[in-house]
Amino acid sequence: MPTHRPRTASPTPTFAPKGVGSLSAWARVTQPIAALQDAASQSHQMWLCVRPLLPQALLEGVRAGRWHDGVWSLTASSSAVAAKLSQFKPTLLHQLRAQGHDVRDIRIRVQPQGAQAAPMAAAATLEPLCPPAVKARLQALLRRGD
Repeated sequence: MPTHRPRTASPTPTFAPKGVGSLSAWARVTQPIAALQDAASQSHQMWLCVRPLLPQALLEGVRAGRWHDGVWSLTASSSAVAAKLSQFKPTLLHQLRAQGHDVRDIRIRVQPQGAQAAPMAAAATLEPLCPPAVKARLQALLRRGD
């Protein structure tokens, strides 16, 4: 009588289909990661929409931030930049709505003292990136599933 070994459980996690090798492909198949990626992409598109409306001197002190439930956050490098940016808020809202973005409000936050801001010129041309710690964790989960 032949002996059959019981089939062991697949090491592939149930949340990631087998064959998903890249981080971006994995992000598309997990709902929470995909939602974060969509929000980051939306924020980036909104930033590209309003960027031409701001003076160059102001652009260097502003970063696009979180997009959530119709509220978009912008981060200012100082309270002076935040005050000037708040004067542009009605114009920015009008432009975003005219371009089809469903935005209710723009929140302006001042970056905490001592934190370093990424240069706006470089950040505006790059796609939103995943923080290194999150990327490393996701890659570890992918390797575990191989």
